[in-house]
Amino acid sequence: MESKQSFSTSQVAKYCHVTADTIRKWAEAGRIRVFKTPGGHRRIRREDLVRFLRENSIPMHEDLDNSGVKILVVDDEKAVLSVIRRFLERATTPFQIEVAMDGFDAGHQVATFRPDIIFLDLRLPGIDGFEVCRRIKTNADSSSSHVIAMTGYYEGDVAQRVIELGAVMLVQKPFTPDDLRRALAKVGVEVN
Repeated sequence: MESKQSFSTSQVAKYCHVTADTIRKWAEAGRIRVFKTPGGHRRIRREDLVRFLRENSIPMHEDLDNSGVKILVVDDEKAVLSVIRRFLERATTPFQIEVAMDGFDAGHQVATFRPDIIFLDLRLPGIDGFEVCRRIKTNADSSSSHVIAMTGYYEGDVAQRVIELGAVMLVQKPFTPDDLRRALAKVGVEVN
């Protein structure tokens, strides 16, 4: 089953049990995050809708809640975030995707989003990826998350060090779609 990654305001209105006009007003007030299609239509991404429902204690419709593998991408390079997001959004496998650009934000996202898989850059501003990985794997609430470390500065002991901290593997940047497919396969997720 392929799950939708974005919804129209009228579709979101049904999930929220309000009118489409209410959704438009919430969007204009900044209560729910929207983007516009090239044709000027408002759309709400799945992850933004799910977050909005949770934050406002609105019951989650079953086809939203079971929407696939939760993936957190942590990198301070916007290009890397967008490459991984595009790769995942094009797959027929359903994913929920969140991003973080530093170690602090990663910790917050791990606690609130509870990802199944974390693509984690090792060179982050503030708290580096090694420390983020250590904290994820030593916390009972997040230790089951699979960490796939990423780096553009590959030195011999880097892979060993991050794997000892609990990462499943280290992916060398720049990576290809096949590298991402192999990394996800290693944690039991097939991407088509």
